[in-house]
Amino acid sequence: MHPAFQERIDELGELLQRTKAARAGFYGRIDQPAPAKPVRYQIAGRSVGMYQIKDRTTNKTRAFRDDYKAALELAIQFEAKANRQIAATR
Repeated sequence: MHPAFQERIDELGELLQRTKAARAGFYGRIDQPAPAKPVRYQIAGRSVGMYQIKDRTTNKTRAFRDDYKAALELAIQFEAKANRQIAATR
């Protein structure tokens, strides 16, 4: 492997460790346990009365709903489906 690539990999590993330490410090300050896994689907209000469900890993919009509760339920379904697929591949 080229030395420049190895240096970049080492830098990214160090930044990742710092990020994890900062996140752990934040959760320690608010006396809450850190989530085991980050949330994959996010609900964003784009216009009046419209909510989009966005996949945070790919930054692509998966669906639109006109009711927040419906958007939340669909995001929970997407999250459960993603968790089942990850468990099935292990």
